[in-house]
Amino acid sequence: MNLLFLSYKIYITKLFVIATALLFTFALPAFAQLTHEQRIQDSVIGWWDNNKFDNALKPTTDPLQKKRVDITTLFTDWVKKSYTPVGGLGTVTRINNSTSFGVKFLVWNVSHDKEWTDTKGRFKPIAEENTPFGLWCNLIPACYKVPFLNYDGANYFVWPTDGYGSTAENKADLDLKKFNNISKFYTRNNESQIVILAPGNKMPFVEVTIGEYLNGALANIDKELQKKKNDILDANRGTDASTVKRREDFYAYQDAAFDRFRKGIRKWLDLYKNRLNEPALVNHLQPTINDFYGDIDPFRKSISDPVHPVYKIPKDVIEKCKTDKPQWIAAYCYYENKERGNQLYEMYRSFTEHINYEYIYNYFFEPEKVKGKPYTAANEAQLKARLEEYHTKNVVSINPTISVSTTNSGAFFSDDFSSSKEGGDPANWFFKRYGKHAVITTIKTQPGKWLQLGYGTAVHPSLLKKPLPQNFTVSFDMATDGDFESRTGGAIRLSLNTSAPTADGTEITGGNACRINMDIIAGNERDYTNNNYMGALNITINANPDENKQNYSEGISYAYPLVEFTNKKTTVHVAVTIKNNAVTVFINDKPVAVSTAFKLAYGGKCINCGVPSGTKFNSIFWNNTTNDADHVKVYMSNVKITKE
Repeated sequence: MNLLFLSYKIYITKLFVIATALLFTFALPAFAQLTHEQRIQDSVIGWWDNNKFDNALKPTTDPLQKKRVDITTLFTDWVKKSYTPVGGLGTVTRINNSTSFGVKFLVWNVSHDKEWTDTKGRFKPIAEENTPFGLWCNLIPACYKVPFLNYDGANYFVWPTDGYGSTAENKADLDLKKFNNISKFYTRNNESQIVILAPGNKMPFVEVTIGEYLNGALANIDKELQKKKNDILDANRGTDASTVKRREDFYAYQDAAFDRFRKGIRKWLDLYKNRLNEPALVNHLQPTINDFYGDIDPFRKSISDPVHPVYKIPKDVIEKCKTDKPQWIAAYCYYENKERGNQLYEMYRSFTEHINYEYIYNYFFEPEKVKGKPYTAANEAQLKARLEEYHTKNVVSINPTISVSTTNSGAFFSDDFSSSKEGGDPANWFFKRYGKHAVITTIKTQPGKWLQLGYGTAVHPSLLKKPLPQNFTVSFDMATDGDFESRTGGAIRLSLNTSAPTADGTEITGGNACRINMDIIAGNERDYTNNNYMGALNITINANPDENKQNYSEGISYAYPLVEFTNKKTTVHVAVTIKNNAVTVFINDKPVAVSTAFKLAYGGKCINCGVPSGTKFNSIFWNNTTNDADHVKVYMSNVKITKE
C-alpha cells in the first residue's frame, strides 16, 4: 500500500451518531434541568488523557526518524491549542510511515452509561463512534490510486473534482477561500475539505495527460495480466488434473480479456491522437484496466457522470518524502454545519477558523518569519470567547412541573407549549440537541404555539409519569406546510412502547415489549382522482411474545386513507384510545380504526385483536418522518393524555 495516499472510501467509516453529555451536576433546588444527554452538544469535554490510541509509533534511535516523530508531536500541540472538543472526546494517533507522517485526530461520542465511563465516572470513547480529521506531511487526502499505472515506484492517483462527494447542500459553502487564515493556500473541496501547504504554494503533484495515461496502461498491461494469473494460481494450487484444467481455463479467459483491453487502449490512443497532450480526466474514481473494455470512453463527460483529474507524484519528490523535511503539509476535515450538532461543527470551525496555517507554513518553508515566536491559534480571542459561552451555557433550567389540565379531573398530562419561548426549546420535552432539532414556533393560520419537529429526532415528555394508565387516550393536533408539490407532506410517527427509553433518550425497539406505531401522513389532493393518493394513517401493533403470527411474521396492522389531512386541509386532530386492551384511533373525533378489524401480516384475522392483557406503556415518542423534510415542515400542539 502506498502510504502517500489516503482514500476515504477505504480509510474512514464516518459515523453520524451524536452521543451524550458532560459529567456535570448542579444543585438547583428551584429548577429541574435538561438531562445530561441533552447537554452533551453544549459541553466542553476536551482531550482524553489516556494514550490508548497513540500506539502507532515504533521506538527508534535514528535521528531522521526522531525528527519526523518530533514533527508529529508539534502537530499535536498546535491542534490542541486550536481545538478543544465540544460534545465529544478527542484522541490523538501519531503515525510515521515510510513516506508520510502526521497525526490522525478523532472526536468520539460519549455516554454516561457505565460501559463508557471509567471507575471515576470520566468518559471513555464509545467504540467505533468517531469522526476523523488530520494534519500530515506528504499525504494526499481523499484520493484514489490508479493501480495499473503504479509499477516500479510510480505514484499516480485520481483526485475527485471540487464539490464531488460532499454532503453540503449548497456547494458554495465548500469554498475554503472565504476563511482569512486559509485564503492564500491551495485548497480542495471534495469528499473532504483539504488545505495544502507547499513551498511557494506550488503543488508537488503533476497533472497527467491523456497520452501518458493511455501509454502507461499499455506499457503495464502485461504486468497486470501477470498479477491476475498470480491470483489465479494462489486460488488454484494443486497438481491434480481437475485443478490444472481449471487453472488453465482461467488463464485462457484472462488472456482473451487482456487482448480486448489492449485493443481498447489502442483504439482510444487513435481516437485521441490529436488530444494526447490534454489533461486526463477520467470518469472512474477507482479506475482499473477493465475500463478499456468495450465502447465506453474512459474520458467521457456528462452531467450525470463527472470526470476527475489524474495526477502523479514525480519520483524525485517521492524520494524526498522519505526525509525529515516535509514536501507538503495536508490538513483534512469533513464539511460540517451547525445543523450537524456542536460536536462536529466546532471541529470544523477549528479546522477552518482557528488552525494557524500561516504559522505552520512559515515554520517549515519560511522559518525566519516565525523564529522565536510560539504557535498561537488563529482568531484566538474568538475561540476562547466561544468556549467560555459553552462553559456557562450548560446551566439551563426548565420548568419542573408538568403542565396538567386543571379543567379535566381525568387529565394525566397536557401541554400546549404556551410556557415555552417561541424560537426556543420545548420545556419539559426530551429532544436531541443537534441537526434540525425540535423548536417552538407559531403558525400563521393557527392559534397558539406549536412544536416544529426535527427530522429523525424523536421527542417525548421528559417528566412524564410512568407507566401510563392502563386505559387512556392520547390526543394531539398536527399541522403541515400546505404548499408541497410532492405526493406526501408532513408526517409523524407516534410510538407507544412498554419499554422505557434508554439513558440517552432513545426508544428501545426490541426485547420483550409491546409497541404501537402509528404513521400519520398528509397527502396531495391532486391525487384524489388518479388512484395514487398517498395520504395515510398506518397502524401496527407488535408484542413479544406475540400471539399474532402468520407465516412466521408477527403483528397486526391497519391502513386508512387519510383524506382529512392534505395540502389543502393542513391540520388534523388525532387521538388514540386504549381501553380494555382494544385500540381505537380517531381522526377529527371520528373513529376510523378499531383494533378488532386489524389484520395479520398476510391478511388473516387477528388472533389477539389489541394489546396483551395488563399492558402498561412506559414511553411515548413523536418522530418527524416527512419524506421531504428539508422543504416541508410538520408541527404538533395541544398534547393531552387522559385516563379512561
